[in-house]
Amino acid sequence: MDIKDFFPLVRGMTVAFVGGGGKTSLMFAMASQLADGGNRVLVTTTTAIFHPDRDGWPHDLLVLGDQIFHCTPTPGQTVVGARVFDPGSQKLKGYSSEILARVREKKVFDYILVEADGSRMLPVKAPADHEPVIPGGTDLVIGCIGLDCLGRPMDDGTVHRPERFGAVTGLNFGDPILADHLVKLAASNLGLFKNAGNHMKKILVFNKADTKELVEQGQALAARVLNGCPGVDHCWVSCLLNPSDPVIF
Repeated sequence: MDIKDFFPLVRGMTVAFVGGGGKTSLMFAMASQLADGGNRVLVTTTTAIFHPDRDGWPHDLLVLGDQIFHCTPTPGQTVVGARVFDPGSQKLKGYSSEILARVREKKVFDYILVEADGSRMLPVKAPADHEPVIPGGTDLVIGCIGLDCLGRPMDDGTVHRPERFGAVTGLNFGDPILADHLVKLAASNLGLFKNAGNHMKKILVFNKADTKELVEQGQALAARVLNGCPGVDHCWVSCLLNPSDPVIF
């Protein structure tokens, strides 16, 4: 399935990914399809991401530090860039927003995809004061929520920063997460799209729709978000069990 049919992607864009629930999978799936279309794609972060070799994410080149300013990708290449690699954690530490603004000005990449939020591989989160770190020149913010959080307790095993999530949604620690709470997360100024500028398009993706039941729940949620969250431009439901051929509803 062609991802660009579902997102308003235009060459020159910076796209930021926030939230939890498979945003790294979605980012690399988008990068792969954009590169297959002959685009020069930079995948990077303002926080930290695992080295792409850890999970087998497709890429053509890894650059660290100031090498990003000397990189000359060819059409169809995916470049992963970061400030530094920490072998202990196997994580790439990201660039500042200022550095990414300079990279964008050079116009050597057709698309810049930025993981701007951390979630410790949990399906859902609410951001802390310093999160997410969305570069100022971002054109599109994609917020991800894993549908596998539905019905599970609001605790450290399901939610990154449960105290923040509780403050935004009204949930108490240990209470089950319901559809109402995810709608509140999408609508709140302190929720999923916190720090996203008014000029940035905002698309919510309910990810991990890996069963028919979750697809139906996700589609019902998407309709509620579009009716009740005027700041969200669109909402999709996705399954990334096969990242090379993602399914979006």
